[in-house]
Amino acid sequence: MPQLIELILEKIWKFLISLKLAVVVIVSLAASMATATVIESIHDTATAQYYVYRALWFYLLLATLGLNILAVALSRLPWKKRHAAFLMAHAGILMILIGSYLTATLGLDGSLKLAEGEVSSAVELDQHVLLFKQGESTQSFPFPWIPASVAHDFKPMDFPQFKVRIEKVISDADPKISFIPGTDASLKPSPAVQVKILGSPMGGAPEFWLWSGDPGWASQKLGPVRFLVRSENQKDLKLGDNEGVSEARFDLVAMNNGKLRYEATSIRGEKKSGEIDLSRLKSKDDPMIIKPGWRMPIQVQVKSFVDHAVNQTEYVTAKEKPAGMGSALPVPAIRISLISNPASKLWLGLGDRADFKDSDGTNISVGYFPKRMVLPYAMRLKTFEIKNDPGTQNPAAYSSFVQVVDQFQKGEAELSNLPVTHITMNEPMTVKGYTFYQASYIPDSPRPVTTILSVNYDPGRALKYWGSLLLITGAIALFLSKAIQKKKSPATKEVSL
Repeated sequence: MPQLIELILEKIWKFLISLKLAVVVIVSLAASMATATVIESIHDTATAQYYVYRALWFYLLLATLGLNILAVALSRLPWKKRHAAFLMAHAGILMILIGSYLTATLGLDGSLKLAEGEVSSAVELDQHVLLFKQGESTQSFPFPWIPASVAHDFKPMDFPQFKVRIEKVISDADPKISFIPGTDASLKPSPAVQVKILGSPMGGAPEFWLWSGDPGWASQKLGPVRFLVRSENQKDLKLGDNEGVSEARFDLVAMNNGKLRYEATSIRGEKKSGEIDLSRLKSKDDPMIIKPGWRMPIQVQVKSFVDHAVNQTEYVTAKEKPAGMGSALPVPAIRISLISNPASKLWLGLGDRADFKDSDGTNISVGYFPKRMVLPYAMRLKTFEIKNDPGTQNPAAYSSFVQVVDQFQKGEAELSNLPVTHITMNEPMTVKGYTFYQASYIPDSPRPVTTILSVNYDPGRALKYWGSLLLITGAIALFLSKAIQKKKSPATKEVSL
């Protein structure tokens, strides 16, 4: 029996140090990474990570490479001076593999959003969680992202302790917002109107909703014309100090009696108004088209009207990304419902939350959020700076001026005296092991004031850097030692003769 075990161990050892194993592993790694590159170019980074870079089989392949490298190095025992270059190269590979493992298991990648003057330490990670709250009980569950091919076969997932079911998952979703009649009598009347613009100076036939329930939806500017919706009780809709000047207006007014009127005002102040025939909204033969009477050849088609409207958000599969956009992060969405009431289904996009009331009166809150972690300090955005290409609105460069804030610095005077660090796309900032890169920003008018910083913590970085240095040094030393041996070998032969 001991001889059998010894024989098995000997065969395993010979297999681990064999050149055949090294060739198979290296070719497999090359094929895997080539496949991942193709997947990333067709889909996105997250899909490539799911199928290759973060897959268990890929980790096992890397572990096999590490075992092969370690076994080959140990097979040269006892080591001699001539093994130095060989050992340096192999030690470098092992350090890179160990550093990569530490990065994958202990490191983090996330983003930090900051508006000018804001102080925050909450970093959003690229991991997702479901957050449930029922009474005094709050619990979170990891809910990893899955690619479209897996989401297509997703089977409903129940959380019986919170009476909630996950019915469907869309791995990359676009929101689809519609407006339906509100059934809650306590809601404030919020009319919604769907319009289509014909003869637009911007070209095409834009179609959009206007809804008075949200200031962001109440008006829409299209070229020199602003379209608005309001109720009869709102005599005028205030648009701000600089708006409503040198622009035409087209107001859609929901009357208290359920009817709908329009009020068109030209740039010169000429007015035209009338009642909209609601019976023609759905007509294909005689659609409700209004001619405001302006010099511009604009006509307005009213397609839908909901007097007491509430917004309803659904999600559909996102349109295919243009070429070159494969690395963009997908935005997932889930459809949930109460287990006891399938009709209660609604959609949650990443970052959304919803409230349910069960048949027994229990209030249940469900959130779908990126996982968050708190930095050991806070960051404050002092100023966001953007520079455009001359004569255009295309950003040429953007950067952030930030301050590092600890928990004891809260007063405005203290904050203003803190040192300021300039973070650009090519000049990151590192504080206590966390590196901050300028990643993006949130567009705004007249200028962006919210920055998005990429946050990286990599405990394996030093090992990977030193390992790379050892590998390169060892490879150069191996090459030079072989060249020197070749030069010496003829002289050695002559002496022996």
